[in-house]
Amino acid sequence: MVHIEKLPLGVLQANCYLVQCAATRETIVIDPGMEAERIIERLHALGNPPVFAILATHGHFDHVVGVRALKQHTGAPFWISEVEWELWAQHAHEHPVYLNLPPVEPVPPPDRFLREGDEFTVGALQFEALALRGHAPDHLGFLLKNTHPMRLFCGDAIFASSVGRTDIPHADFETLRQHLHTRVLTLPDDTILHPGHGPDTTVGVERATNPYL
Repeated sequence: MVHIEKLPLGVLQANCYLVQCAATRETIVIDPGMEAERIIERLHALGNPPVFAILATHGHFDHVVGVRALKQHTGAPFWISEVEWELWAQHAHEHPVYLNLPPVEPVPPPDRFLREGDEFTVGALQFEALALRGHAPDHLGFLLKNTHPMRLFCGDAIFASSVGRTDIPHADFETLRQHLHTRVLTLPDDTILHPGHGPDTTVGVERATNPYL
């Protein structure tokens, strides 16, 4: 029913996800950061499936600076939270220089602003946006609801045995912990978590072992 590919990109190895409905081949691209050419190469290898949308969980540069190239290649719309666009994504092209990385082009303006509770369908796949604030002020997760088990593309909110950094501007640990408890730990234990960095995990494993929860 669903085909998922994970591409760790750039010096920060941020995970970009290609999520495809197996029946219709409609695809979404979640968090295209550095090395956009690798995403485009992978789409080409998959036969250039129709891309329904380009989604960002939040506006940090390692999750959005590939949007321009992806949009030019696919013609797909770009979706992100309005707050994340205003605070982070529209300035993301300025941030790689702080890591001595080459400058990049600005991220194009979004075609849709997402908020918690928004639902959308990609082929036969049903998604809902969840608020996972704290690492970034209006960070979203994308819950794939009609697969078993369910899957949550959780960006930098939670990782295997860790959570997103909160020692950066506009971040807050207590907000992050509250949102993880009310949005993630309320999901079934077998729900697969696809994070913005590192390996996949599950709600049950993180409930039992994550020291930050």
